[in-house]
Amino acid sequence: MELTKKLNRSMLYALVPLLMASFFSCEAIYEDLEPCETEFRVKFRYDRNMKNADAFSSEVESVNLWLFTPEGKLVWSGAGAGEELKTEDYAMTLPVVPGEYDMIAWCGLPQDETFALAADNVAAREDLMLSVRKKNDAAGDYMDAEMHRLYHGMQRVTLKEAEQGGWVDATLPLTKNTNVIRVMLQHLDGSAVNKEDFDFFIEATNGVMNYDNNILGSDKFTYRGWMKSTVSASFDKDNDASDREGDNSGLVRAETGNDGVQTEVNGLLAERTVGRLMADRRPALVVRRNTDDTDIIRIPLTDYLLMVKGNYNSHMTDQEYLDRQDDYTLTFFLDGDNKWYMGAGIYINSWRVVPPQDTDF
Repeated sequence: MELTKKLNRSMLYALVPLLMASFFSCEAIYEDLEPCETEFRVKFRYDRNMKNADAFSSEVESVNLWLFTPEGKLVWSGAGAGEELKTEDYAMTLPVVPGEYDMIAWCGLPQDETFALAADNVAAREDLMLSVRKKNDAAGDYMDAEMHRLYHGMQRVTLKEAEQGGWVDATLPLTKNTNVIRVMLQHLDGSAVNKEDFDFFIEATNGVMNYDNNILGSDKFTYRGWMKSTVSASFDKDNDASDREGDNSGLVRAETGNDGVQTEVNGLLAERTVGRLMADRRPALVVRRNTDDTDIIRIPLTDYLLMVKGNYNSHMTDQEYLDRQDDYTLTFFLDGDNKWYMGAGIYINSWRVVPPQDTDF
């Protein structure tokens, strides 16, 4: 009897692990239980900005994603847009088998005349080369359409099957490719600036982006089509005097009304969205005076933008800074002859830069 009890106890101990494995395992011995499967998803993150905060749900309006083998052959592609992207837990399902893949995304790709992929039917990574749609006239190639926000992401991932099945998530970080450039012209005496007297251009070579987001080629074209508007600000001279005490800049002059009470600051604001700015390229910002067709301002844009990178951003490479900072305002001051008064310097995102008198480059 004692021997039988010991045998029964031993058999029970041996069966416990098997029973537990059957209960918890996806591959249970019961035929009515479906095996657990691993499903892969990708989440997108856009925190390569000056705030280091993920702005994907608030900025990105559409996603186009392609998966390639490491050799560059297309495996799968998918797209998403609209309200589903606004949820914080948005993820795109990847119906692929475990393996190693190159994920490439163009996000915010507009369905308009702004950009064109190298091929309508993508079969290889090289088909994801993206070009700015340009026009042409006697002055050369140019782009005058409004550019929507564009983002790029590329990363190699290894998708592995989970032991217990369920979701396996990968994350694809994005880089913003578009930048807003604002140029403000102000007269030193505060008088109004006629918007018909000036045109604005950026001469660049960033019209073709490879699948890895690097710029291809060096063909020059011009960003035209700037939005121009006259701006002004009025304030009470007497009340503002105490606020301005100690301000020795002398750069913001104003018009005084006949009653000697109101002062007014006027300016001409031009805005334009441009493509990715590269640290190893030197696009030119040009302001042309239309009354005599003279370029009164011509500066190497990225050189000047990097001058205000600052000590707090010194840990970044120049390219990282240009990728993170996507909004720039440059203020120039004009004399009575509508010439650039370089002695007043340039204000770039509130930083004052005094350029050399020789602006050729």
